[in-house]
Amino acid sequence: MDYAPLVKAIREGDQESANELISDATPILIRMLKARMSASQEDAEDAVQMMFLYVIKAIKKDRIKNPSGLLSYMIITCRHNYLKSKEGYHPESLENVVKEPSTEAVQLENIIEEEKWRTYEECLYSLSEERLEFFSYWCRHPDSSASEVASHFGISVNSAWTRKHRILKALKKCFKSKS
Repeated sequence: MDYAPLVKAIREGDQESANELISDATPILIRMLKARMSASQEDAEDAVQMMFLYVIKAIKKDRIKNPSGLLSYMIITCRHNYLKSKEGYHPESLENVVKEPSTEAVQLENIIEEEKWRTYEECLYSLSEERLEFFSYWCRHPDSSASEVASHFGISVNSAWTRKHRILKALKKCFKSKS
């Protein structure tokens, strides 16, 4: 994700684009804080909101010199804000406090992908053995027709479609509840 357009939108006063980019980034950053820092929903929301207040002010004052590194800066600032809100936080104990984004960041994308795969795996293994076997077969043989799958499992074509639909629905429900 590249948030250089956010810098541009704020500098040019394009409130609509800035709000859209902020709205897109907010839930991602909140999930990151919850997953990596064990933050509560409320604490994560507060940390992200404080970060955006600071970042917007920094952009308006032209303190952000490397817009392509803004994501890294936002992540670090969110973490800092979260830690600052907790008791026993000592800023001097942080080894690498970044004052300016220095590189293009892909960390958040990697974190999100890892989290998605972990959730997907949890949901798969929450299926019954029979459902997991059925779904695994269909995944291993994606070009198989419903009649081929039905023949393999000794069921009707309608049953094959129904099972597939129910499994996908269960996975979607599980994934949604864990996200």
